[in-house]
Amino acid sequence: MSRHTENKEEILKVHNRIDLIDQKLDTLENNHLAHMQKDIDRIIYIISAIGLGLLGQFLYLLTKNL
Repeated sequence: MSRHTENKEEILKVHNRIDLIDQKLDTLENNHLAHMQKDIDRIIYIISAIGLGLLGQFLYLLTKNL
């Protein structure tokens, strides 16, 4: 094989790897990060609900003892 052919083959291999990396990054951004954001939003909702419940109990005890 000539040097020119070898270079073309190497360039194609590198290009294919770049395409694969790009595909994996796209999957990570569009799929995994969206699921993580949904989980984080759910956790924040639960923590907020617990906090409001505690605040309600605190205010109840405060007004009951006054």
